[in-house]
Amino acid sequence: MLDQLSVPRLRDYWVWLALHGVHYAGHSRRLDYAYMVEDPWQLGSPREQARFGWTNQLIAENITPHDTILEIGCGEGHQSQYLVRQCRRLYGIDVSSRAVRRARRRCPEGSFVVGDPFRFHFPGIAPRSDLVVACEMLYYVKDIDQFTARISELGRACLVTYYSAQAPSLDPHLASLPGAERAQFSFDGATWIAVWWRNPSHEPK
Repeated sequence: MLDQLSVPRLRDYWVWLALHGVHYAGHSRRLDYAYMVEDPWQLGSPREQARFGWTNQLIAENITPHDTILEIGCGEGHQSQYLVRQCRRLYGIDVSSRAVRRARRRCPEGSFVVGDPFRFHFPGIAPRSDLVVACEMLYYVKDIDQFTARISELGRACLVTYYSAQAPSLDPHLASLPGAERAQFSFDGATWIAVWWRNPSHEPK
């Protein structure tokens, strides 16, 4: 049967297998398996590139200052290439060592480490970044409320994005964040939601 599969179909089957049962389960090792193929989420596509541009526009228009950005779930650095244009210093973290190696090559202007957002050591980073970004990765978090509390500790402001089909699972957790703002973007038949909020207690005196 495998002999009859084309290379793209075989690739898609591997990604499906690696991610099976991973949504909202916290199985970080499975994400590393997905990166045994490059660009498992096809982030190099025009549709995803349009989303990156939209996210940058939201940051530029709504969140200042953003001299330092911490990108949670940087993956292979596809969106990092955009985020680095919005800040003086970009830091990225991902659970996959394969992905981080590619991110370092794709976006040499950034600084990237392997780890998870709950337990990581990032040499040289300030206790709090101006902005923490977590795009398209809430689906892989087991405890959404714990995650948003954690990134709120790490940033003076936070921004998350997610596919609109996941809104029923994610909206209830994000709607209660104090002062949260929201926007929506559609392109080529897909719709994404962005939610961002500020953490006033972390503002510099």
